[in-house]
Amino acid sequence: MKVKAKKVNAFTDSLEGGNPAGVILNSPDLTDKQMAYITKQLKVSETAFVFPSNIADFKIRFFSPKIEVNLCGHATIATFFTMALEGFFPNNYNSVVKQETKAGILPVSIEFSDDRSVNRVMMTQKKPILKDIYLDIYEIADSLKISVDKIDDSLPKQSVSTGLFTLPVCVESFETLKSIKPDFEKIKKICDKLDVGSFHLFTFQTLEPRSIYHARNFAPVYGINEDPVTGTANGAVCSYLLRNNIIHENYLI
Repeated sequence: MKVKAKKVNAFTDSLEGGNPAGVILNSPDLTDKQMAYITKQLKVSETAFVFPSNIADFKIRFFSPKIEVNLCGHATIATFFTMALEGFFPNNYNSVVKQETKAGILPVSIEFSDDRSVNRVMMTQKKPILKDIYLDIYEIADSLKISVDKIDDSLPKQSVSTGLFTLPVCVESFETLKSIKPDFEKIKKICDKLDVGSFHLFTFQTLEPRSIYHARNFAPVYGINEDPVTGTANGAVCSYLLRNNIIHENYLI
């Protein structure tokens, strides 16, 4: 069986940056095991497989090297950008289409420039769900191999999802965030215990003055020790910060 796969970097304007995703536009009858295998062979965190849908415009399934995930931000952007380039949307007019995912039916907007080239792809995630949890800060610090005073323990202890549950962990400085070399096995055990897919570490110290926070994402549950850029976890953590009145901006950079 031959499968035509594309590797597409989302959240960037160069081949060196962003987060690469696999995109399979014409998915044959692949098994779950084969889809996970393809993702592993492409050496990407997730691959999106496009299928027909009876309840939306397209059905998208997202696979990490280990398991299927309900939703993936960067793979959504990569997929619909690729579909736009391949002429899936008539006459290259601005469109809003719906994708059927395991997280629900979600809109995706495709915007074109005056010359009909693809300008921007924007996704809508699910309404945020926040869960109060018991969090052992000492256990978190141990998994990150940092002292407990490097973690901001004042923020609400919650997991949050806009499609996938993640654990927000605020650290006190950019230098701390940059230097962390975690124990991924310990992170995986904590994620399993808390029923989250990743740790989303962030700090309010940023390189760019306009940015809200700087972040790193650890997701060994999905077979991804560190994800370069994550759409779903950033969507979730931004919602967490807004819902808890930690930030007040609606447009975040």
